[in-house]
Amino acid sequence: MALMTMVAAQLFDLSTFLAMLRRVGPAAESNPFVADALMNHGLPILVIAKLVVMGFVAALTIVLVRSQRPSQARVAALVVAISIVAGLIGGGSNALVLRAL
Repeated sequence: MALMTMVAAQLFDLSTFLAMLRRVGPAAESNPFVADALMNHGLPILVIAKLVVMGFVAALTIVLVRSQRPSQARVAALVVAISIVAGLIGGGSNALVLRAL
């Protein structure tokens, strides 16, 4: 369930980012790392990178949980929680830009 929530939060971020790009343009991106990647590598590479990172987080979480060590399960929970929060913050900030229009 946590992985599905992480994927949903990250897809929320990605979908609002794409909508923001269409309506406002790249200058609306407030994350300097994302803005730099967009300008230097283009949208397709940025979307691929987002999907790769989501896959990495999911795979890392599965490996850590299957290790059956409580400390690694806590690390897995932390990694997923950070990814969920990051997706919600990113998507929320994008939605605020869209709402302001």
